[in-house]
Amino acid sequence: MKKLVFNPTDGVMKKAAAFIVMTYFSALISDIAALCGLLPLIPWGFLRMWSVAISTIICSALFKEDVSPLLKKYLKFSVKSLKLYLLSPFIVYLALGVYVTIASSLGLFDFSAYIELIAIEVAKTSNVTEEQAVHLATTSAYVQIISAYVAAITINAVFALGEEIGWRGYLYDLLGSKPSTKAVLTIGIVWGLWHASATILLGYNYQLNRLTGVALFTLITLFFTYPQLIVTSRAGGSVLPASSFHGMVNSIWGLTVVASRLSKELGEVVLGLGFTGIMAWMVVDIALYMMVKMHRW
Repeated sequence: MKKLVFNPTDGVMKKAAAFIVMTYFSALISDIAALCGLLPLIPWGFLRMWSVAISTIICSALFKEDVSPLLKKYLKFSVKSLKLYLLSPFIVYLALGVYVTIASSLGLFDFSAYIELIAIEVAKTSNVTEEQAVHLATTSAYVQIISAYVAAITINAVFALGEEIGWRGYLYDLLGSKPSTKAVLTIGIVWGLWHASATILLGYNYQLNRLTGVALFTLITLFFTYPQLIVTSRAGGSVLPASSFHGMVNSIWGLTVVASRLSKELGEVVLGLGFTGIMAWMVVDIALYMMVKMHRW
């Protein structure tokens, strides 16, 4: 007669699998609703992001876990979590600086292209000369870079919090709450592929290279994930700093796509959401990893 051996990881695997299935299914339903014209852009984004938090609550209930302590942990507010909340977006600014350096050296970044796009819109809506439109557009472009921080720590963080409760909260807990290679790979890949139905059905981030875009976005979310796990661990499990980081990515990273004169098709593959963006985040992650190992952060 074989001896039964209790394996505690079985329960964790079941919870993780159930959670992932729920998040993917709810995301797919939201995307189909948007595809059919039933959900406008902003409600679609909010519902999709917060469906991850809802999946966390449902999964906890299914496995008879008390969700209250979990939510208290993920939403824990302290002086340290507040500092990290306010500082985390600057990691994204740093990555943007690295990206601009790399992309400019390759002839891929052109800020004037972004200014021209804004100037065209200004000229359409205002009775101004071309020179005035360019001046207003230039001012607007720089103001947007600064104001992206305000958006990151306010409205964007509220949207992102729905995802962070699930990815950097619940799933991170199931994986041991340490920023290990296993946790980074698992959360990064699961998070990236969670966007797949939006990319394939709606052209989210990659209108012309949808299947390639799924792979590229999964790679870049891997590199987004490491800093988020670091700040979550530093905040004692609070996902608030990860939310402001996520909010900043959504605020500013689009600049890496529009500030270029490449064709849209090629740009999707090589700019900020493609190989150059991946390179920039790889540099930032390596630098952050070295700082952590040297106990300087």
